[in-house]
Amino acid sequence: MTNDRSRDGSGVNESDEATAGIRSSPSISIVERVAAETDRSPLELPPLNETVDVDALDRLLEGGADRPWPTVVFRYVDRRIRATVDGEITISRPDEDEISVVDEWTHVSVAAEPDDRSLGVRLVSALADRSGRDRSRVRTAVAEVVDPDALARLSRRRENGISRPGATVLFSVLGCDVVVDAGGTISVGSTLGRLKRTGGNVLIAGGVPDDLVDVASGNLLGDPGRDRRHLVALLDRDRSVVSARLGPARAGSTQIVDYAMSARSIAPTGASADGGRVVDEPTDLDELEAAIDARIRAFGTGGCLSAPGDLRLCVDSLRPVLDERGTDGAAEFLEPICEAVRDVSGLGHYVLPVDRENDAVRALESLFDATVELRVGDCGPQQRWHLHESGYATDWIGLGRPGRR
Repeated sequence: MTNDRSRDGSGVNESDEATAGIRSSPSISIVERVAAETDRSPLELPPLNETVDVDALDRLLEGGADRPWPTVVFRYVDRRIRATVDGEITISRPDEDEISVVDEWTHVSVAAEPDDRSLGVRLVSALADRSGRDRSRVRTAVAEVVDPDALARLSRRRENGISRPGATVLFSVLGCDVVVDAGGTISVGSTLGRLKRTGGNVLIAGGVPDDLVDVASGNLLGDPGRDRRHLVALLDRDRSVVSARLGPARAGSTQIVDYAMSARSIAPTGASADGGRVVDEPTDLDELEAAIDARIRAFGTGGCLSAPGDLRLCVDSLRPVLDERGTDGAAEFLEPICEAVRDVSGLGHYVLPVDRENDAVRALESLFDATVELRVGDCGPQQRWHLHESGYATDWIGLGRPGRR
């Protein structure tokens, strides 16, 4: 598969005024990149407007760096084009590309088939039904993420009545992932469900008792009904938390990287009386980071991960890292670990037992895909998810173990 990614429209001299015009137009950038990929002149390629409405395409993709959506996927000149609002263009050969047009967004399901209503009306209706929000709120939220008129025009027939192959558009809004295909079918799924299913990195924040952290962490370690691989790095918690969160049966197969001073002085490397197998006992933070990274990547290369989300990592807690290295040092510590988790499509979570308003949380949040905020409210223990990709926060909901995934 040829996979060509570019953020620089055509690669020509940036000082040229004409170049600036080319670089400002996503549609022209796409044609330039396809021409380079196929070793042809842009003038030799068929008009992009025969595939999609180029004005609508430009409006959708010229949203700026302040938001991540939408992503537009279509086929042009026997190539699969994936263009994002931040200017990234990915080109591949569809005949060699075995993944679906929506890539990892296979978690969505059809919410609205084409009918006599406009696309915008059907979209608002579908999202209102899925999110439980009123239509006015949904309409405003959608307009902040994607241009509804451009979305409707992107795959419409040309002015001469000839149909276009069109494009698929992906975006996330109000905690929902939305896919609008070229035919106008709208599919919707949970953004949170995608994260749990395909992997990512989550920060758990909240100045709450340890037993509530154990519940939140246990939920992220996954459903007992699935055969997952678990890696737990203990920095200031003892080994008993492994069994408390996973249960004795699953804890027995868990790998433990034990940096906690109290635990290192109690037992040698090997089986733990509290469940799990201690595989590393690093003595400084550099060794700890290297040990976690190596264990994650060993799972990825060992052939024991059969599906996205199979690896579950827990790092508890980040306080020793912050105490020794501050926020900048903590970010340097976390970056390679988070990258390793994403490389194997695992789901990692990292405990920072302070309120979300704490400066340390604010400084580190951008490293993660989401933050789980914990509190003890009037109705008992509660959690609220902050999905950083879309800037969406859920309502406060009860914190419990049922429904783990």
